[in-house]
Amino acid sequence: MDSQGRLVLGLAIISMLSLFFYSPLGTNAATELVECVCKEAVERDTKGIVTYDSCLEALESDSRTRTTSNLKALAKIALELGLANATVSEAYVDDLLKKNRTSAPLEQCSSWYDSAVGSFRSALGELDDDVDVASYDVRIAADDANHCEDALASGGFKVPSISIRNDYIKLYSFIGYVIIDKL
Repeated sequence: MDSQGRLVLGLAIISMLSLFFYSPLGTNAATELVECVCKEAVERDTKGIVTYDSCLEALESDSRTRTTSNLKALAKIALELGLANATVSEAYVDDLLKKNRTSAPLEQCSSWYDSAVGSFRSALGELDDDVDVASYDVRIAADDANHCEDALASGGFKVPSISIRNDYIKLYSFIGYVIIDKL
């Protein structure tokens, strides 16, 4: 089985397990906070990046979400999820690049993913000191994903597994932005 097949199988297993072990958000305050953030994210999204369900699923993927009623803690969770996703995605692109060293679009995507990792990391670092900078940094992560997608398209490449990863970067970026904007 190739790496893309293993990825699809792994995601299917994780999805089934998450449905089996799913439990709704813990406290009313936590539930209300996440629902409020997700409703606002959908309302403010003019590019079709966020759906209510994708926002809930993304935030609920971290068990800490069930017990937080604090916007700053939720922002940290969203940024950490985005950072983890960007880091794993960068490794995935780098693995593809090792197999196809002559691919300029993959090289560009690797560079953009490195930038997305840095953007999420910087936003996390600025969260306590300067929310305006944190807000800017987290938005840049979505731009990095768009640049990766553009690089693939300009090279005539269509790589659905990278496009999905780009969509997740944009999702976490937008959710993080909406939360930080409320601080």
